[in-house]
Amino acid sequence: MRGHRLAATTALLLLAACGSTPTRVFDLSPPVPNAPAANAPLRGAPLIWVDKPSVAGYFDRTQMVTRGAGSRVSIHEFEVWSDPPADLIQRAIVDDLAQRFGADRVMATPVARYATPGWRVALDVIRFDVDEGGDAVLDARWTLLAGSSDRLAASRRERIEVPSGDAADPAKRVAALREAVAMLASRIGDAVAAGATPDARRR
Repeated sequence: MRGHRLAATTALLLLAACGSTPTRVFDLSPPVPNAPAANAPLRGAPLIWVDKPSVAGYFDRTQMVTRGAGSRVSIHEFEVWSDPPADLIQRAIVDDLAQRFGADRVMATPVARYATPGWRVALDVIRFDVDEGGDAVLDARWTLLAGSSDRLAASRRERIEVPSGDAADPAKRVAALREAVAMLASRIGDAVAAGATPDARRR
């Protein structure tokens, strides 16, 4: 009798495992990997370092979050990021700026400062989610520091909204969030491109 109960219990556990919701893992890879750079990088262009952003605590987790009515935030247990959101956002901005300025000129800020960057990007992400209407929202303050003295070159707060098309589809939500990050990187790149040689500028 005990053997029959054990077999029945094992069968139920196997059925439960088969019926469980599969975990889906996402990152913020470029929409078109290995695409050619939009602009030829300038020879001898200054280094651009991108700091790891500070992020709001509510989405600083493995699970994805969406925002509902009012201030309600939903955590999706089976829709997860491949890495912490701060790492993914930093990597995506590095990738986008590298496409514009050259892969050898843009990098994540290293732990040991073996060189002096021409520009350094600091970022504080206040909101990064998809709301109940299906809009991906990226709300962030970015700061551009110039030259060896980290002189303030620009500081702006951007709120970028991109329709996802379907708030219930995690792949579409991620695509919309990735587009929002790309738009932010483009605006940062515009500020870099508009600047003169950082150490030569004086206010």
